[in-house]
Amino acid sequence: MLEDVDLEVPAGRLTVLLGPSGVGKTTLLRAVSGLEPIEAGEMRLGHRDLRRVPAHRRGLAMVFQEPRLFPNLSVTDNVAFPLRAQGAGRAQRRRRARELLDEVGIAQLADRRPRGLSGGEAQRVALARALCAEPELLLLDEPLSAVDPERREELRRLLRAVQRERSLTTLYVTHDRAEAAELGDELALLLGGRVVQQASPRTLFEQPHTVEAARFLGANVLRGAVTAGRLHLDAGSVPVDAPDGQATFSIRPEHLQLRTDAPLRGQVVASDYTGGHSRVVLRVGAQQLAALLPPDQAPTTGATVRIDLPEAHLWRIPEGIDDGSTPEGHPATGRTAT
Repeated sequence: MLEDVDLEVPAGRLTVLLGPSGVGKTTLLRAVSGLEPIEAGEMRLGHRDLRRVPAHRRGLAMVFQEPRLFPNLSVTDNVAFPLRAQGAGRAQRRRRARELLDEVGIAQLADRRPRGLSGGEAQRVALARALCAEPELLLLDEPLSAVDPERREELRRLLRAVQRERSLTTLYVTHDRAEAAELGDELALLLGGRVVQQASPRTLFEQPHTVEAARFLGANVLRGAVTAGRLHLDAGSVPVDAPDGQATFSIRPEHLQLRTDAPLRGQVVASDYTGGHSRVVLRVGAQQLAALLPPDQAPTTGATVRIDLPEAHLWRIPEGIDDGSTPEGHPATGRTAT
């Protein structure tokens, strides 16, 4: 259930709504599109209050997880359907539909029926249909989740190119962190029914506002005592820029370093090759940390290693917000990631 959602989608930019399954991402899109009522608050598109505008007059187009094409219509007629609803003539409809089909790379499928299309082809048709409506706001609900993995990267590039060419205000929903980081100008993280943070991809991943956010985004979380500019852990201490006292920090796996002169001692719990890098799980005292390392630098399971947590990449998570809230009047603070 959504509660106190505060979300801004800047004009002309692609905003990604990121979060795990079941937190209300699709519900929020349906509320924006007019398919779900909202009990309180406001929802504006430009100067218009969308609560007072019927769904069919909101100037929106939506691409769903499933393409939802009309099975009895050709690909061309599916794409042209918004113009048909507007009363445009057949020749005009077909001309514009074929232009859009060419733009999304499937002009050769113009006369086909939906049942013969692959998942990726069907989503290209759905995207072309959405563009045919010339929306003020494009809504995309997990549009690539049902597409074959080898086609997803290609479709991501297409979506980004189409959005940038038109400067089309876009809200894109996904649970995939890598997809969100690649596509979004801004990311809004939805956890527990609320947007807990909205920022650029790098800021969100490097400077999470809450422990829950850090963990969902794949960061390591460390708790310890800070004394005289050093964070003390069971296996040693590292320099930090933080006041004395108990504190919680995050650091991304790609920033951990293994060096013989590093200050922390740890043991390798697991070391797995995952393609371009190796994911190494380290036991550091009572805590476990993950590191992403080049395969030729990855130690074997059971090895004892020395670990460095570079100060420039340690982010102090603001105190008192483990439940996902940001204290009123107290923006999150910490070191700027470099």
